[in-house]
Amino acid sequence: MADESNNSSRDLKPHMQLFSRLHDKVSGVTPEPLPSAIEVSTDIYLDEDLLARERSDLFDKSPIIVGHVSMLEKVGSHFTHDHLGKPLLIVKGKDGEIRAFLNVCRHRGMRLVVEEGVHKTPVFVCPYHHWVYQLDGTLKNAPLKEGFEGVDLSCRDLKAVQCEVRHGFIWVQIDNSKPMNLDSFLGTIGDDLDSFGVPVQFAHRYETSLKSANWKLIVEAFQDGYHVVRLHNKTVGPFFIDGQSAIEKVGSHLRAVVARKEFEDALNLPAEEWDDRNHVSFAHYIFPNSILVFHPEYISHLGLFPQGVGETLVTHTFLTPKKPETDDEKDHLNRSYDLIENGVFQSEDYFVCENAQRGMASGANETLVLSGYEEGIAMFHEVLREAMVK
Repeated sequence: MADESNNSSRDLKPHMQLFSRLHDKVSGVTPEPLPSAIEVSTDIYLDEDLLARERSDLFDKSPIIVGHVSMLEKVGSHFTHDHLGKPLLIVKGKDGEIRAFLNVCRHRGMRLVVEEGVHKTPVFVCPYHHWVYQLDGTLKNAPLKEGFEGVDLSCRDLKAVQCEVRHGFIWVQIDNSKPMNLDSFLGTIGDDLDSFGVPVQFAHRYETSLKSANWKLIVEAFQDGYHVVRLHNKTVGPFFIDGQSAIEKVGSHLRAVVARKEFEDALNLPAEEWDDRNHVSFAHYIFPNSILVFHPEYISHLGLFPQGVGETLVTHTFLTPKKPETDDEKDHLNRSYDLIENGVFQSEDYFVCENAQRGMASGANETLVLSGYEEGIAMFHEVLREAMVK
């Protein structure tokens, strides 16, 4: 066993301090008793009024990840984003800045950009009357301007939405009544994103899927170490040690780590040789709707956007260390993505979420019971309760 003095978390990066806690827990240096089991009401997955409050109090008022910076490599690159209930246009300007606007022409309210996916343009031209906007949102031209005598067209630039690029992600905040302070919002989670190299990753795939489940059920699927070796027994489950995990709150976020089979090697290694991608797997919940899973080679960012009380739009951005250069590299990445997206997330995690949602309204359960091994789910609901009363 490695010297206990080598396992001090004092000089470790924030996420590796949690690794150290798991190390000491498993090795018996500082054993942790399991938390008591608790119950949560099934109403929270069915209540339309609660969902309306969650949208207004959590989603509109918080910084939300809408994409990775690598999605907009060139000037004029842009994409639309409608998942928050308002039409957004995210664009890279001539000055290299990435901005967000309401995707609405200021003349007659026409949707300015109608194509989905990432595209490139020197200017935006409204399909309706050909009003032209520059990449920074300013109105460049309105045909037959003499017809607008008496109207100040200088006030008709695109409506801006708060937008920042930080730690490799593009963040927006719908509510403009308060500034988006990402440093304060993220705390040491921002250090984690940098430690895992998120800013220098490449967005290899970005896809969306509509799932018949409450958004909270999908968050919970990634805070639950109890299911890993059972639900995922045909895919990734055999790579993990049953029931060996640790989780902690970081402000309104959750930092979680699960021991892989290789974690047994780490018990005999000094802290400087611990591997945060192969000895363990980290999964972060970034309030209110992001899940980050740090696979051994890749990173999955999941964005969860409620469309109804029992319906959630899920985005999956598959981040890789570099852009593939050959067909073989592309094929390898596509196979890896298929295993994670279709083999694990869709066929297993989302499968149980959708089937749990179908059971919520049946009356079989008025409450759901959470064991001590599902501490992360209890923490998630604690975070939501705290946020809803602010």
